[in-house]
Amino acid sequence: MECIQVFDVSIAEHAADSVFITDTSARIIYQNPEARRVFRFPDEELFGRSIVESLHHHYPDGRPVPLEQCKVYRAAVLGESARDFIWQFIGRDGASVHASCTVSPFFCEGKRVGAILFATDITARRKAEQEAARNAEKLQLAMEAAEIAMFDHVVGERHLAWSPKLKEMFGLPADTVVTLDTFYAGIHPDDVEEVRRLILESARPGIDGRFQYEFRTIGQLDGKERWISVRGQTHFDGNGQAVRRVGVAVDITQRREAERRIQEAAQHDSLTGLPNRALLYEYCTHLFAQADRLHADCAVLFIDLDRFKPINDLYGHDVGDKVLQEVARRLLQCTRKEDIVSRLGGDEFIVVLPRVQGKEDSETVALHILESIRKTMHFNGLQISVSPSIGISLYRKDAASISELIRYADLAMYAAKRAGRDTFRHFITDYLHLAEDRVELEQRLKDALRSGTLKLLYQPVIDIGTGKPVGAEAFIRLPDNNGHLVSPDRFIPIAESAGLIDEVGFWVVSEACRQQQRWRDSGLSVSSMSINVSASQFRHPEFAMRFIAAIDEYGIEPGWMEIELTESALMENIPDAISKLDQLKARGIRIALDDFGTGYSNLGHLTSLPLDKLKIDRSFTDNLETNESGKSIADTILGIGRALDLQVVGEGIESEEAMNYLRDHGCNQVQGHLFSKPLAAPEFESWYRSRLGLYH
Repeated sequence: MECIQVFDVSIAEHAADSVFITDTSARIIYQNPEARRVFRFPDEELFGRSIVESLHHHYPDGRPVPLEQCKVYRAAVLGESARDFIWQFIGRDGASVHASCTVSPFFCEGKRVGAILFATDITARRKAEQEAARNAEKLQLAMEAAEIAMFDHVVGERHLAWSPKLKEMFGLPADTVVTLDTFYAGIHPDDVEEVRRLILESARPGIDGRFQYEFRTIGQLDGKERWISVRGQTHFDGNGQAVRRVGVAVDITQRREAERRIQEAAQHDSLTGLPNRALLYEYCTHLFAQADRLHADCAVLFIDLDRFKPINDLYGHDVGDKVLQEVARRLLQCTRKEDIVSRLGGDEFIVVLPRVQGKEDSETVALHILESIRKTMHFNGLQISVSPSIGISLYRKDAASISELIRYADLAMYAAKRAGRDTFRHFITDYLHLAEDRVELEQRLKDALRSGTLKLLYQPVIDIGTGKPVGAEAFIRLPDNNGHLVSPDRFIPIAESAGLIDEVGFWVVSEACRQQQRWRDSGLSVSSMSINVSASQFRHPEFAMRFIAAIDEYGIEPGWMEIELTESALMENIPDAISKLDQLKARGIRIALDDFGTGYSNLGHLTSLPLDKLKIDRSFTDNLETNESGKSIADTILGIGRALDLQVVGEGIESEEAMNYLRDHGCNQVQGHLFSKPLAAPEFESWYRSRLGLYH
C-alpha cells in the first residue's frame, strides 16, 4: 500500500472514472469510489486478488481475455502501456460493464511497483450504439424487402430513370421527370460538391466502379431534410469509358438521427443539457486557437454552489436536480451566445468567455451570475435559495491550457469560499501554495482519523457568581509533524469539503464521552461537558441517535453532556432541528446556542427551540470595558436570556473588567483566558482539582 502514497488519492477519490491500482503481480490494492459504484465489489472481495480473475474482463465481442493478452497484467508485470481500448467486464451482480480503458505501469521512486487502470463506463453508450445499429439494419432490410429505391442513368443523357420510392425520398411528385438538374437541385447545398466529386471518382478509368456515399436531400414538396445512402456500380465499355450507373438508395435518416443522439448524449450533461467536460475541452481547443489568431483574451469562471448538499439532504435529489437545472438556465441567461456554459458534475459549472477586455469584463459577468443565482427559486411550494462562489482565471495571463485554467479557477473559487462565500476571486499564484497546504492538511487529517491521533483540549467554564468551575468545553486540535496543534479554523473547512466532517464530529462526541467517563471514574466531577456541533454534522439524519448511543456506550449521565450549535445550523430546517433537539432533551442532554448575535437572529424561532443556554460571542466581549456597541449587544442577549429563562455564558473573557461587567448585568457563566486557556486532559484535571480545592 505504500506505493499509493505517491499517487494523489484525493483526486482518484473524486474522479468520475473508475480507478484501480495493482501490484506487480496484477493483484488489486486500491479502487476508488466510482469503481465501487460501477463494479459493486467491496474492497475486501478485491484487494489481494488478481484483476484478471476478479473482474472477468472480455473483449467487446464477448471473448474472454487470456492472461497473456491482459493489458493490465502486461502493464503490471512487463511495464507495457495501452490506451483507449474497450473491455467488457462482469460486475459483482453479474451485469456486463463496457468500459473505455487506459492502463500504464505505476512507478514509485523510479521503480515499477504495479499498474494503474482508468476505466470509463460506456455501457449506456454501447447499448445505444447497438440499438442504433439494430434499428438501421432493420430499416435497411425492411426497405429492401418492400419497394426498393432504384436508379439507372446512361452516361451522357440528361434524363435519369428513378423508381417512385426514390422520388419520394427526394420529396418529388410521382410524375416528375427526373434530370441531372433535378437530382443536384434536391441535394443539400452543403453536400452538392462532395456528391459531384464522388460521382466523377466512380467514373475514373481503371477502378472497379463500385460506389457508396451518403448525403442529405431537401424535399421539393415538404422541404424536409432526409439522409440518403446510395450504393451502386458504374459500368464501363471496352475502352474503359463509363457508360452507365445503376444502384439503390436507402433512407438512413433514422440511423443518422440515432447517431446524432448518441453523439449528443456522449458530449452533453444528461441532467442540464449543457456541454460536459469532453465537449468543453473540444470547444476550448478551437476557441483558444482563434484567440491566438485574433490576439484576444479569454476568461474561465469556475462556479460552485454554496451549501448545496443540505438541499439534497433535506428535500431529496429530485429537488436538488431541479435546482441544478434552474442554475444552468440562469447561467445561460447571464452569458452571451458565443460564451460556453458547461457542467463539470455535481454542483460545479464552468463558464468560458471567449472575448474579454482584461479582468473587468469577467468581473461584470461574475457579478451578474452572483445576482442571478442568489434569487430565490420556487419548486412545488418550496422556496430555496443558493449562492455561488466563483473563481476566475485568464487565458495566457494565468495559463494556456483549459485544464490548467480550470484548476486555477478552482483554486480561486476556494479562495472565494474562504472569503465568506457568495463572491468571486481572481486567481493569484499564492493560491498554489494554499492548495498544496490544503492537500497536505487533508491528508494529515485522514491519517489522524485513521490512527486516532486527533486531540481534544478542554477549557473550564466558571460560575460567575462564585468563581467555581462548573464544566468544560471541548476543542478539537490536529497535531502537525512538529507536534504543534493546528486550530480547527484551518482544518474544519477542509473536513467539510472533503466529506470528513461527520467522521470528525462523531469522533469528538465519542472522545468527549470517554474522557468524561474517565474523570468520573477518577473521582473528578465535571458537571457539564460541552461539545461544538457543526451544521453538517447536525444535518446528519442519525445525529441524535448516534449522540445518544455514544453516551450509552460509556455509561455516563446524559445531563453531564451539552451540545453547542450555531444559529445558522438550527435555522436551515427549523422543524428538523426541533425534532432532533427534542430527542436529545428527552434524554436530559443540554442545548446551548453558540455565537448568539452573530447570525440573523429570529426571536420567533428562538422561542420554539428547546434551549438551555445562550452564549455571547467573543466578538462582543472583547474589550468589553471600552466597547459600547459590545455592551449594548451583551445587554440585549442577557435580557433575552432572562426573558426566556435561559442561562447566559460569556465567551472569550480576558479581563477582570469584562467579567465584572457581565456579572453585574446578570450573566451566569464565563470562560476565557482570564481563567485558563484550553488544556490537555491531564493539565485540565490538575487545574480543575486545584480550583475546586479552593471551595472546600
